[in-house]
Order: sequence, then structure tokens, then C-alpha cells
Amino acid sequence: MPPDQHAPPGQQPGDPAHVDRTVVSADGTPLAVAESGSGPALVLVGGAWDHHGSPAVDRMVAALSDRYRVVTYDRRGRGASGDTAPWSVEREVEDLAAVAASVDGPADAVGWCVGAGVVLRGLAAGVPFGRAVLWEPPYRATVDPQGDDVLFADFLDGHVAAGRRAQAVRAFLSRVLGIPIPHITAARLKPGLWRSLLADAHVLSRDVRVLNGLSVPERVAASVGVPVLVASGDGGAEWMRQASVALAEAVPGSRHLVVPGQGHVPEPKVLRHLVDRFVGLPAPE
Repeated sequence: MPPDQHAPPGQQPGDPAHVDRTVVSADGTPLAVAESGSGPALVLVGGAWDHHGSPAVDRMVAALSDRYRVVTYDRRGRGASGDTAPWSVEREVEDLAAVAASVDGPADAVGWCVGAGVVLRGLAAGVPFGRAVLWEPPYRATVDPQGDDVLFADFLDGHVAAGRRAQAVRAFLSRVLGIPIPHITAARLKPGLWRSLLADAHVLSRDVRVLNGLSVPERVAASVGVPVLVASGDGGAEWMRQASVALAEAVPGSRHLVVPGQGHVPEPKVLRHLVDRFVGLPAPE
């Protein structure tokens, strides 16, 4: 998801924030990791522009950290983490595995938007999470899973290589997230927000590849062997809900839940409620 337009005073969306430690992935890439709170461990993975310092991540952490030990990290090529060539989906999975291994004791995972796709890949590869909550990964239930999954990603890479970062951002926002063109145009009128979008233009094609070219990765999903809750809101795009239903049908034993009044970006308290229900902690008094 794009960074929230309403950053705390003095903070631009996407500004770097404090990190607690550096975890080294299998190929030597340093990953910036932070922890907050105490209790059962949760590893959070957000959308395309969600990393340390982004308001969406900060609000999710704030909503969960009074009852959970919340672990966040900057994905490679983003925020304060490093970036080692060549990139691949497998390296992203190794990164998630390294972060999970750095957490003392068992952990569950929460992913939203593209982050839900990252978590799904990790679960299928055996990253040892006990459970996972996935919120609206932006797949297309109607996309042919046998189709070519690299053309749009290559298209984004071509824009970035030619210095057309703005075109890459516009294309990703429109095609992947379904954001209307007038809203994208309005974002360009907010310099801090637009700068933060452009800063991560070079990694957007990676997210398309993580998302299997936007088609539901049925073979990946079929390899998941832990309980998964796939959730979506009733206030957003219908194709998002259809994709969530399709993903839940593809993950053995998973559940799908539609949450009233929510769009593609869930309110932190809503995500907190889903985690409480799924992890099994009693409701706070």
C-alpha cells in the first residue's frame, strides 16, 4: 500500500526510524529489524511502501504492542536494509526466515497487501510461523495462473532503468492496487508523499514477482501447512475480496473473513481484533 498521507508532525512518510538490530540474511544482506512490546511474538510485513518510519507500520505496531512482541523489518532494498544482487523471490523468503530465526521462541505472522504475499511465500517454504493472518493481498482471482508473470514486472523495470520512476509508480498504483488516476494525480501534489513513493520505485517490480504476476499462486498456497486466516473488507474493491476468497480456497484448511466497514488499509484496531481471535488470546478487559 502507499504510505499514509498523514504522517506524525515533522515526519515525512517513509522517513527512516529507529531500528533495534541488524539481522544478516543467507546471502549476507543486512536487514533492519525492530521489536516493540511483550507477549506472543508477531512478525509484521506490510505493503510496498511500508517500512520503518511509515505511519501505517507505526500505527499497526502501536495497536498490537501492548499485548504482543511485535517484530518489523525493512525488506531488502527498502528503508535501512541493504540490497544484494541478484534479487529473487527466494532471497525475499530467506530474509523472512532470517528475521523469524532472530526471534526468541515461537512466532506468528501478519501480512497486509504485498506483505501478505511475502508471508504466503514464506509459509510455503517452511518458515516456522505457527499461524498467519493475511489481509487483502492484491492478487487477481481472474488472472490466468498459467499466464506470463514477468511482462508487467519487466515493464516497471524498463521505466526505472530509463529514469522514469514516476511512470513506474503510477503504473504500480493503478494496475496493482487499483487506485484511480485522479487519486494518483492528487498524490503528486503532496511533495513529501510523492518523494516517498518515488524512493521505492526500483523495488516495485519485485513485488509484482512476489505476487506471482498478480495471479493467485495456487501451487504455492497448496504447500502451506499451518492455520491461515485470510481477511478482507467490504468497503473496498470487489476484486480484492474475490482474490482473498480464491486464496483462502487455495490454502488447505484456511478461513476467509469479510470485515464490515474496512477497505484495503485495515484500521489497526481491526487488525488487532483479528489477531486476538486467531491467536487465541482473551479479549482485553
